[in-house]
Amino acid sequence: MLAAMSAISPLEGTLFRYRTSPGSLQAFESPIMHGHKRFVIYIGGLTDGLLACAYVEALAAMCDDKGWAFVQPLLSSSFAGYGCSSLAKDTQELAELASYLERTREVSALAFIGHSTGCQDIVHLLGSEALSASLRRKVCACALQAPVSDREAWSLEEDVAQREELLALAQRMVGEGRGSQLLPELHYGFVPICAARYASLFGIGGDDDLFSSYFSDAELAARLGHLSQPGLHVLFAHSAADEYVPKGIDVTQHSRRLVAAAGGDRNGDGGVRALVIEGANHNLASPDSAAGTFIEAVGELLDRAVGRTFTTEEDF
Repeated sequence: MLAAMSAISPLEGTLFRYRTSPGSLQAFESPIMHGHKRFVIYIGGLTDGLLACAYVEALAAMCDDKGWAFVQPLLSSSFAGYGCSSLAKDTQELAELASYLERTREVSALAFIGHSTGCQDIVHLLGSEALSASLRRKVCACALQAPVSDREAWSLEEDVAQREELLALAQRMVGEGRGSQLLPELHYGFVPICAARYASLFGIGGDDDLFSSYFSDAELAARLGHLSQPGLHVLFAHSAADEYVPKGIDVTQHSRRLVAAAGGDRNGDGGVRALVIEGANHNLASPDSAAGTFIEAVGELLDRAVGRTFTTEEDF
């Protein structure tokens, strides 16, 4: 098992701009000096930026040990920006980052790791045409950590009737062509949010609604089936004690349904796998072993994706 997260050294690397117009966007690449040709892109959830979860430093160190550079982008949706952004915008910006890496680095393989809403970004990206054909061929792995339903998490909050009224208002505004206008209430009490994003996050069947347990198997397959593409290795990592999952949902059973919808273990090649981390919360901050369990699983995923196990002693 990996060492406790508190023992991890500060993450050192290089901050760079991957887009200058329209608007500057930045990313952080680690380690500082490396000759890696494989790149992991890590995407956090709502309100996140760099170092989205406490396990990021250890995850980056593991990737480095296995010959992968680790890149954390800032998107227009980072921090409080998500309220006026969308999965489509995230997808375009992630494609711009990947394209920048391809132009400025020697890239032989790409992997994506997402936390929470970062999982939605990855699923949306891989189902779009934003990536060039050359980049799409290089995407060999993705890990989805805490792929939960915002709609179902929303059901756990207080003032259900008031929130349903706000959702109805948002959906009406979208129908009237006013989706870009702000709602009268701040999300979480501090984030301005437009009608289109609110409806996407919390309306049944919205763009962000990818992992809900109320979908039929066919509906889940329609949302996740493109992850079954040849050569792509996928890990669904669920927390058994995720505070954003209603108690009535069997996490293990639901995780199996998502794996099946995404193509399952294709002909025994381990194409799509599930990991349920017992006792773990949403961001793997507890118990102490949760983050290490996930990181080890990601390491195995990356090894499978490139067809062999790498060590720091090999020539990358």
